[in-house]
Amino acid sequence: MSNGDFESYFQQRARRFASFYSSEPVARMLGRGPMFDRLRITIDIASSLSPDRVLDVGCGSGPLFPPLATKGIHVTGIDPAEAMVALARQQASAYPGLVDVDQRSWEELTEVDAYDLAVALGVFDYVAEAAQLLERMGRAAPHVVGSFPAPGLRLNLRKRRYGAQGVTVHGYRATDFASLASEAGLEVVDRLPLGRAGYVVHFRRLQGNTETSPPGPPASGS
Repeated sequence: MSNGDFESYFQQRARRFASFYSSEPVARMLGRGPMFDRLRITIDIASSLSPDRVLDVGCGSGPLFPPLATKGIHVTGIDPAEAMVALARQQASAYPGLVDVDQRSWEELTEVDAYDLAVALGVFDYVAEAAQLLERMGRAAPHVVGSFPAPGLRLNLRKRRYGAQGVTVHGYRATDFASLASEAGLEVVDRLPLGRAGYVVHFRRLQGNTETSPPGPPASGS
């Protein structure tokens, strides 16, 4: 999947995806309940870490902004889709001085130790180079939280539906996370299930891994 396919898909469907967060009961009826579950798990992890600054990779319309900003946490959201960024900035306007939104992709993430926690919810689903994304997030912050869909019928249906639009969806087994973490210079702190939908995984930077040079460009074909 090219960046163009991905950005175009979410550019065209920004309001539809944002609407899933408008009503949890409706979202659960539509099979989107794990979106709320992963959000709550992430908020719990953030609360346990007491971060001052959080990076939200693929922030979408900004559903993570209110629960963090109301705690006084500064959030920087990044997303490649212009329509998503517009919605995120609307959300951010309610928290002046606490939320910033930039239009850029994860491949443009070059910050080093700029945040206390980096989060990516609903992003690894569409990233072929998961270890590269984890590495960039792990350089930006010592703690990383991501959601990962699990293989199974649910994922197969998504692959068919999204594949018809030129978007590739990736699945992750419980045994994948240790090796992904190792490739990225991280370790797994906790792996929390989202029922059959997948997992939320909390990673942290390996002790003594203080390398500060920014990562190189993503592999060709990304």
